[in-house]
Amino acid sequence: MSQYHPILFFLQLGVLVSLGLAGYCAYRLRRHGRSLVVLSVGLLAVSIAIYNGAAAMKTASLALPGKLWWYKLEFLGSLALPSVAVTLALAYVGQERWLTRPVLAVLVGIPAVAVPLIIANPGSVMITEPTLVETGGFWALEHGHPPLFVMVAAWGEGATLLAALVVGGSGLFGNARRAPALILGAALGLPYGALMLKTLQVYPPGGEGINIVPAFASGMLVIVALAIARYRLFDLLPVGRSKAFGVMDDGYMLADATGTIVDANEAARTLLGEERLTARAVGEAISELRWPGATGGPVGTGDPVGAGNLVGADGQEEAADPVTATVEGRTLQMRSSSVRDGRKAVGRVFMLRDITPLREREQALKEENERLDRFASVLSHDLRNPLNVAQGRLQLAKEQLTKEVGSDPEGHVTSAERALRRMNEIIEDMLLLTWSEQELSPGDLGPVDLEAAARAAWDHVDAPKATLEVESSTRLRGHEGRLQRLLENLFRNAIEHGGKAVSVTVGALPDVQSPPGEQSLLGGQLPSKGTSSSGGLSSGGLSSGGLSSGGLSSGGLSSGGFFVEDDGPGIPVERREKVLEGGYSSREKGTGLGLSIVQGIAAAHGWSTLITEPVSESSTESQAGGARFEFRSDGMQGG
Repeated sequence: MSQYHPILFFLQLGVLVSLGLAGYCAYRLRRHGRSLVVLSVGLLAVSIAIYNGAAAMKTASLALPGKLWWYKLEFLGSLALPSVAVTLALAYVGQERWLTRPVLAVLVGIPAVAVPLIIANPGSVMITEPTLVETGGFWALEHGHPPLFVMVAAWGEGATLLAALVVGGSGLFGNARRAPALILGAALGLPYGALMLKTLQVYPPGGEGINIVPAFASGMLVIVALAIARYRLFDLLPVGRSKAFGVMDDGYMLADATGTIVDANEAARTLLGEERLTARAVGEAISELRWPGATGGPVGTGDPVGAGNLVGADGQEEAADPVTATVEGRTLQMRSSSVRDGRKAVGRVFMLRDITPLREREQALKEENERLDRFASVLSHDLRNPLNVAQGRLQLAKEQLTKEVGSDPEGHVTSAERALRRMNEIIEDMLLLTWSEQELSPGDLGPVDLEAAARAAWDHVDAPKATLEVESSTRLRGHEGRLQRLLENLFRNAIEHGGKAVSVTVGALPDVQSPPGEQSLLGGQLPSKGTSSSGGLSSGGLSSGGLSSGGLSSGGLSSGGFFVEDDGPGIPVERREKVLEGGYSSREKGTGLGLSIVQGIAAAHGWSTLITEPVSESSTESQAGGARFEFRSDGMQGG
């Protein structure tokens, strides 16, 4: 025998909704792998399906034993619900670390002990005096509530309320997205609300024997399903993004259309020295950071953000230039951009970064450059001036000695002249070396024709018997003056080591990959028989910009770079690693700075330097010796 009540429709519908959502969660787990949020929602759906199914059978039953049996089976689902809800809440807000073994023992242990006690009910420890009562033509189950039953029921209500507060509180005061967190928190709180109504003896039509909690639990699942569809609760993107904002070093704040902060991560609170940022005005939180274009006050007093007018009516002011300020001894940089829902601006994102180390490095580089400038000043003035005086006086002394004696019999004056000339050469090289190692900014670079630079550099070389051949040309993105100095030093090096009649060849390199088997000085693969020293960031290159948008190019296409080679005696393989080091020279009278200057200029451009043997079309197989310098910036585009 059975009876009918309208609530049976909602209980049966709840079973169908629960099983449908449980099946979808199983599909997600099988398709996308393990997820505690998905698993928790799936277990929640299974629990509510059991709860609604048993409640429906209890409601329809007329016999006391059957009604009591189905009532006991309700607890198999209802007592699992609070534990699963707490797990879901902690997983959703990214606080799985609280799911320790003791916590899990409580969440699993209480239902595991309470459900068998309710079903077996030894000594009426959980249920006393069960009976059927008629209320408005409907037969309902009534029983006594021993203390242990009340304790278990209180635990279930408290755990469900805790889960709702954890999720909702994270939306209001934590890092979770506000709208979905509040919706999910409200959904988790529905069964608790139904229990409160029952406790207050607020019953639906039909009498006090109707249990409305299972139906409210089904409503919770419907809301969760809608949130999954609307806010993609199961997708990795929003969950991962929320976690990234929580652990990253940069500060993150989100302000709504009124200029009120609705979300902020821990880094933002740390950088601004504030314990709480949400529910505060942007201008109050970052009062020391002034917004460009504001009416004279900080953010929140007269600028578009604080006044709530995030963007103009024309849709402009999408993003603002970064601003900096010193907060508690640290230099902070703030960037901001509007958040849109279609064409409507609904908020603004603020990103804060502590750039104190960067500013300290910039200051250190500035001081280093100032020291280099002072060093260059000492060389060019404090040393060169007395050196010029000494050379002038020595010339006068030589002329006077020639008049009186007829010559320099002991060669003292001639030796002194050579020493002074060498001192002058050292000063020139040191000045050039200091200048060449200074960093290049993107504004210093421009298109330079290789052939034109080579011809101009050759005009400054005093070697009438030497010859220059430009085998092929290309356009480089570089500094014209420094490139000419690089070529001048290579030409002079060829003449010093190859003789005054040396033949020098300059040309463009093809865009080729280095063959395997040979190592550069920094461990990279390079062509055989060569020794390389890599420039770039590690050797005084550009810290940003520079050749990352330029480099070596030919006709607007990617180029392998360029080379300079000669037909002199060449550089032995065992010495190629040392010749680029400052102070190394194979000649007794050499300064050892010429090739170091070449390396410094190349490094400032971001080019790598390779020393090998001549392989150009002008070289012959019978030729012995010769040195070849290759400069590459592989894969770069130029202009």
